[in-house]
Amino acid sequence: MAVTVQHIGFTCGDKVAQENFYVKHFGFRRARVFNAGKADEFVMLRLGDTCLELFPAAVAGAAGRASQGDVGFRHLCFQVPDVAAKAAELNADGVKTGRVIDAGEHVPGLKVCFFNDPDGNSIELMEGWRDEQNPPSMA
Repeated sequence: MAVTVQHIGFTCGDKVAQENFYVKHFGFRRARVFNAGKADEFVMLRLGDTCLELFPAAVAGAAGRASQGDVGFRHLCFQVPDVAAKAAELNADGVKTGRVIDAGEHVPGLKVCFFNDPDGNSIELMEGWRDEQNPPSMA
């Protein structure tokens, strides 16, 4: 039986801003709306085989995210054909990205760039990823 990632759920301080961001910049589309028009409305966005499920925070406008040292969500990564071009597109639309990092010492040709979505979640852009031929097995 094949297993795939179906969706990743986000609790959003501003669900509308989050939806607009992922639709505009990464091509997600609405796949389903639950509890439409109600205070607890949440949406499923689709990009290919993967969805993002966006829930409103219990307190409207609530912000906060886990730090890199906390257990849980660390970042969401999108593979793109050209990291510099995507970063420039985001910057032109007012989204401040970090610099493009050449990570070729880890994977030849690998480039990455980090920035935050409207709720402050860490997002990564990646270009040139290749799986390791024979990664060490789990101990």
